[in-house]
Amino acid sequence: MRPIDESVRDLAANQRFLVTRPQVLAVGGSDAGIDRRVRSGQWILVQPGVYQIDSRRPDWEDMLLGAVLAAGEEALASHRAALMLWGLDGISSAPIEVTAPYTHGPVPGGTIVHRTRRPPESTTIDGVRVTTIERTLLDCCSVLKPRAATKAFESAFRRRLTTVGRMYAFLKEAGGRGVKGTKMARRILDNRRYDTATDSGSETEALYLMRDFGIPEPVPQQKFTASGGDTIRPDFYWPLLGKAIEIDGLDAHDSADKLDHDLQRQNKLMDLGVELRRFSARTVRRHPDQFVNEVRRFLDA
Repeated sequence: MRPIDESVRDLAANQRFLVTRPQVLAVGGSDAGIDRRVRSGQWILVQPGVYQIDSRRPDWEDMLLGAVLAAGEEALASHRAALMLWGLDGISSAPIEVTAPYTHGPVPGGTIVHRTRRPPESTTIDGVRVTTIERTLLDCCSVLKPRAATKAFESAFRRRLTTVGRMYAFLKEAGGRGVKGTKMARRILDNRRYDTATDSGSETEALYLMRDFGIPEPVPQQKFTASGGDTIRPDFYWPLLGKAIEIDGLDAHDSADKLDHDLQRQNKLMDLGVELRRFSARTVRRHPDQFVNEVRRFLDA
């Protein structure tokens, strides 16, 4: 292997085996050498001035990093793409989306580019430059509907990636007049009745539905201490009624051990005088009217 190829491979190994034209030139390469490697199939042109130097099929993160590299030195993944990199709730797929300064720099193919006069704060996830968690949440409020954005906020709080206080402080500093998404972000924070985050995206969806249909606000994740000292936190609890509900995901009872655990947990809540009703996440998502009507009947009984 030629020294230039070794240098390029060492560099690309830290950025998903992608390399830019300026990086190649910086280690002694040339445009003629780049063209020769592309023509021979040794390298693959993935974006203007960005090359993949291995032969594997690129995944979504490869394509995102390629777009970030092509958009210039200060470009970074943002908005829905950043939401996916952070692993937050709210969406299950995202376009290739980057933020870059107002310049005459290239616009990567197949990419949504947001221009800014002040580059946002950044960090790195899996080798991809990306907006910070607070900036990601603010940006997503400009491209998502309120319910999806709320799911993203709740998952960020649940995973302790940020806090309500830090989000308020960030909005005070960076969410001035004219900054897209600021009003929605403040509204999401202001509408939180409790400090405790919901435990899943489906729970956030359920809470939205109950609010929309005028069901009294429950306490999320109310702590109970059962016999033997076990701590139990039902998803939603109505203290004046002594009733609680839980939203079960697809993996809730995917093993006998999980089923036994949940039955014991339910019995311990009943011993404490708490009446419990369970709903599947699928019902919440696909049959919202049925979910709301059953909750209302349960609370009225």
